[in-house]
Amino acid sequence: MTQEPRGGQNLVGDTVLELVDVTKQYPGNPPVRAVDRVSLHVSEGELLAIVGPSGSGKSTLMNLIGTLDRPDAGRLSIEGVDTASMSDAALAGLRARRIGFVFQQFHLMENLSAVANVATGLLYQGTLGKVRRKRATETCRRVGLGHRLHHTAAQLSGGERQRVAIARAIVSDPAIVLADEPTGNLDSRTSNEIVALLRQLNDEGSTILVITHDRDLAASFPRRIALNDGLVADDDSRPLLDSGADRS
Repeated sequence: MTQEPRGGQNLVGDTVLELVDVTKQYPGNPPVRAVDRVSLHVSEGELLAIVGPSGSGKSTLMNLIGTLDRPDAGRLSIEGVDTASMSDAALAGLRARRIGFVFQQFHLMENLSAVANVATGLLYQGTLGKVRRKRATETCRRVGLGHRLHHTAAQLSGGERQRVAIARAIVSDPAIVLADEPTGNLDSRTSNEIVALLRQLNDEGSTILVITHDRDLAASFPRRIALNDGLVADDDSRPLLDSGADRS
C-alpha cells in the first residue's frame, strides 16, 4: 500500500529494509557494542540520513545494512528476505544486484573512463559487455556527465568523480543506495551539487540512505536517524524545505 511521502516528491512504498533489534559486538575488555538493538524500517522511495559523531556506530550499521558484515543478534531483511539465512555467496549476489554503494573516497579505477568505471557496477550480474556499456552511458548522462563519458577518472574533478561513483551505484537499479559521507572530500559548492543530485535521484524513485557526521547535511533531509553509542537516539521525520521552496 502506498503511503504519504515523508517530504520528498517521491511516494513512499513497500518496505525495502527492516532491522529488528540488530546488534553487533566486538571483542574487548569489556566487549564493545558498536550497534545495540537497533530497529529500523525503511520504505521504497525514502531519502534519509543516518547521523552521528565518530564512534557512534554509524559505519558499523552501514556495513550491516550493506551485508558487508553480519549482525550477532537480531534480524535484518532486504525486500522481505531475511539475510541471516543466506550463504556468503548468496549475500554477495544480493549485494551486487540490490545494493549500491557510494564512498567518500570514490574508489574509482584511475585509468578507466567514466563509462568504464560505471560499467563495473554490472560486472557481477552476467550482463553482456555491449549492454553494460549502453546502460553505463545512459546512467552517466543521467547524473550530468554526458560531456565527460570518455575522460579517465584521473582527468575528472572531485565533483565529477563523485558523480561517476553515484552512477556506478545506481546503474543496476538497486533497491537501496548507501552513501557514506558522499560530500566529505568536496568543497561546499560541489557538496551542494551532489546533495541536489541525490535529491533528484530520490525524486526519480531511488531509495537513498546517507551516512554522515554532518548534522547540517542531515537536517536538510526528510528523515534523520541519530545514532549515539550504538543506539538510535532519535528518528525524526518532517517536511523538507529547500532554499525556501516547499518540497512536500
